[in-house]
Amino acid sequence: MSLFDKLNLRPQERRLVVIIGLVVFFVLNLWLIWPKFGDWTKKQAQKKNLEDTLQRYQAEIQKTTNYTRQLVELEDQGAAVQTEEQASELQKTVYKQAALAGIFPSRYEPGSKSSTGRTNQFFEEQSGTITVLTEEEPLVRFLYNLGSGGSLIRVRSMTLNPDPTRMKLAGTIMLVASYQKKAAPKAVTPSAPPKTNAPPLRPVTTTNAPRPASVFTKTNPAARPINAPPKK
Repeated sequence: MSLFDKLNLRPQERRLVVIIGLVVFFVLNLWLIWPKFGDWTKKQAQKKNLEDTLQRYQAEIQKTTNYTRQLVELEDQGAAVQTEEQASELQKTVYKQAALAGIFPSRYEPGSKSSTGRTNQFFEEQSGTITVLTEEEPLVRFLYNLGSGGSLIRVRSMTLNPDPTRMKLAGTIMLVASYQKKAAPKAVTPSAPPKTNAPPLRPVTTTNAPRPASVFTKTNPAARPINAPPKK
């Protein structure tokens, strides 16, 4: 009230100043303070997410030994099949699994070989398509055996339709197998020659210096040099 006394305000003016101050106070709270009430909850949620991510990363790091062992096993499986034998190996495996499941493919068409992309740059794909006429149970058994084995064979596409008798399924199945790529041969770096402490050899230079004409004058002053012009 001492401030109001110094300003020499009347009671109505004092009430007006108080009302304006309250309005400004609430506006500042609505604008600057109240929107920040949810920041603490957001920070807590971010902290929890970071802790969960850290735990997942640590769990994956602890599995490094297991992943390394599985990688070695997969590399050993792929290395057992040479590049030129991949098509025949895929066909042999498909016919074997089909016979175990009770399916007898009527035709097999080998496909092309291609790379599996950047995510699996150490492997190649070999495809093949079989034509089947079978019942549902042997087909399911055949597909299950392909997926559960260690042959790295999977189904890329499958087209099935009922046969004219409506008792069996007829269609084609495209199968894809992954094989390890051949490692590129390492370039042999030639070894540097051993260093010796012997001084470097100096090149031998030969000069054909002209024979001085004074040789003749010293032995015989009357003698004329070979290349001297005749006297007149």
